Amino acid sequence: MNPERATATSTATSTAKWALVALVAGGLVPLAGAAPAQAATGCTDEKPPSVLQDGCDDASPPETSVTSSATPNAAGLVTTSTLTFTLGSSVDDGDVGPFGFECRLTGTPAPHDWQACGGTVTLAGLPDAAPGTYVFEARAVDLGDRAVDPDTLLGPGSVADTPDEDPTPVRVAWGQDTRAPFVFVTASTYDEATPTQPVVTGETVPIRLNSSEPGSTFECLDNGDALACSPGRFELADAGPGRHSFTARTIDRAGNASAWSEPIEFFVPRNLERSSGSKGSTTRSVTASRGWQTVRDAGYFRGDALRTTTRGARLVLPRTRVGELRLLAATAPGYGKVRVRVGHRDWHVVDLSGPRSPGRQLVVIDRYSGMRTGRITIESLGSKPVVVDAVVARPNRFPSAT
Repeated sequence: MNPERATATSTATSTAKWALVALVAGGLVPLAGAAPAQAATGCTDEKPPSVLQDGCDDASPPETSVTSSATPNAAGLVTTSTLTFTLGSSVDDGDVGPFGFECRLTGTPAPHDWQACGGTVTLAGLPDAAPGTYVFEARAVDLGDRAVDPDTLLGPGSVADTPDEDPTPVRVAWGQDTRAPFVFVTASTYDEATPTQPVVTGETVPIRLNSSEPGSTFECLDNGDALACSPGRFELADAGPGRHSFTARTIDRAGNASAWSEPIEFFVPRNLERSSGSKGSTTRSVTASRGWQTVRDAGYFRGDALRTTTRGARLVLPRTRVGELRLLAATAPGYGKVRVRVGHRDWHVVDLSGPRSPGRQLVVIDRYSGMRTGRITIESLGSKPVVVDAVVARPNRFPSAT
């Protein structure tokens, strides 16, 4: 073909193509002097473009909310392996949607990236894991807007298609601990005569508390009353006279509580002291006749005791049921004797002479002698000094050794 002819043919084809474009444009472009066409503003739903005219972009994506069937505690843990998330969406421009959700999950044996999900998502059977291991995220999506691109390649304007999903997804991170811990309670007080209910003569009752899970806390009961306690060696202070039943449980960082421990029993003596109450008061624990004086020594139970050198000086304790009776008293060479009885039963003589000691436990009535009821009377038998400190008076029923 003649080169000049070929060039002329190409030029004609190009001129015809641009003439077609001009013809199409001439039917859509406004009259001379009018502003060029632009996308509409303020729409609540995205509008598709025409050939040359941009559409409208909804620049307000939906916001997402979530509620969980279990909320991680301050340690970031839950106590269940099943969680249900309920999702919600909201808009502030009157958009009616339709809306949907996308979710993603990390930290599980089968993690996944963003994928469509329903308004309720349940995760079940997840293994126990450390705080922050699992992360669930969800975002609301404007499904109607996502299907529309408001920009046209041929028009004079340009509209960016802003994201149609929530740019700030909701996020829940957690760990799991679904197993209850075990509690270990150990008493260090020993009593050869009654090992399952030892007599405690110290200022405090030493008890050791341990849990199978580090970082656990403890709840403790003494005779059913709650009291503050701490892990490791715990000292129960100010225990009142009488029988005590102590039990504890441990609570792990997730909030799982162990079963209550088997009770530990112990007995606290009744301290013998002169009452400061008025004469004849029925609230006084000990009635003391003349001749008794208060003496103090660190070796005495509760730091004090009663001393007399008066023959026939008496101490009378309130009426009680007695299956075992012990007297805590000081012994020393040259000390005298006292006699003790319950109610109107036989007298039992106790000799306080012997090696010097500020406090010895002397069995007056052993636990195999049967029950008796009445006031306990302690009487000095001579003018030699006697020092009596405390009394153990209790029934002869004790828990079985385990």
